[in-house]
Amino acid sequence: MSEVAYTSQKHRVQVLKALLWITLIGGGFFAALNLGRQIWLLAALEIGYALFALFMLCIVDRTRHLQTWTLVFLLPFFAIMAFAVLLPRTSLTVFAWLQAIPIICYLLLGLRLGFWMSLSFLSVGILAFSYRFMGEDPLLIMAILANVALSSMAIMLFSHIYERSRVDNERRLIELASTDTLTGLANRMKLAEVFARERSHALRDNTPLSLIVLDLDHFKQINDQFGHDGGDQALRYLSDLLREGLRETDLVCRLGGEEFAILMPGADLANTVERANLLREQLLQSPLSINGSSHAMTFSAGVASLGEDGQSLDQLLLIADRRMYEAKGGGRNQVVAAGQQYSLSSVSLPGV
Repeated sequence: MSEVAYTSQKHRVQVLKALLWITLIGGGFFAALNLGRQIWLLAALEIGYALFALFMLCIVDRTRHLQTWTLVFLLPFFAIMAFAVLLPRTSLTVFAWLQAIPIICYLLLGLRLGFWMSLSFLSVGILAFSYRFMGEDPLLIMAILANVALSSMAIMLFSHIYERSRVDNERRLIELASTDTLTGLANRMKLAEVFARERSHALRDNTPLSLIVLDLDHFKQINDQFGHDGGDQALRYLSDLLREGLRETDLVCRLGGEEFAILMPGADLANTVERANLLREQLLQSPLSINGSSHAMTFSAGVASLGEDGQSLDQLLLIADRRMYEAKGGGRNQVVAAGQQYSLSSVSLPGV
């Protein structure tokens, strides 16, 4: 599940729980009123639905089928509303609940399903309302129905605009939170999200998953010679080269400073090392121009693979980081993979 979907589901769980409590309390209250008025069928439906709301409250935090249970709850819920409008002895104020349908639908079901559910039940409600007053003054009924229809459509439109803005803003905030502002690459939070998904796929399908950790060589010299603007330019240049040299399924992210990580689903250790060396050679053969001066750059990299080097992202990052420092200690501008002895610790070395 993506971060946007996960956040939306948490939001919908909270909205659904609020609706369930309202149904439980309101259903009991109106059932008592309707029992006193001897509207037996409606009272029985309200008691039954209050009990169903209680059951839903017990499972809503644990279910993996939130949308299915939401539909199971809403369809009869809205049907009872429409049925109540038809009964001659019920108060006309029950129609106020019908106008809450668009808000409930959009908050719980999203844009597409919320739209069709709202449109369907509002149409049923308006038809029920017109049927109940069939035979009255036609002009008066037409005026009432026009007001009801327009107000219902306005609520539906406002609900649609609100939900679309909420989803867009949520997606944008999550994108900002998972993106490195300097390079536009994913950050470590995004790496963790994608790794969790790709690890599940790799274990299920028995396919490889590898990770590269790389670090620009002598980056401090670039900063000292060209200033921080030159350093930023070098980081953006490397980011563009990595993006262009990888598959669409690969994820490149900036871990911090001049250190980057590349997640490669479906690539075994040999293929990953080959790709890392191709990127290294491309960088060496494409000097960066800073203030009219050409500056050749290189990086050192370490490679780790799921299973052989660990099962978690932290384990793979640690192994790949250690191997990257071996590459630094072995003369830089090289890629170190499995089979290397750890002559260096994972602690950052000065002047790398």
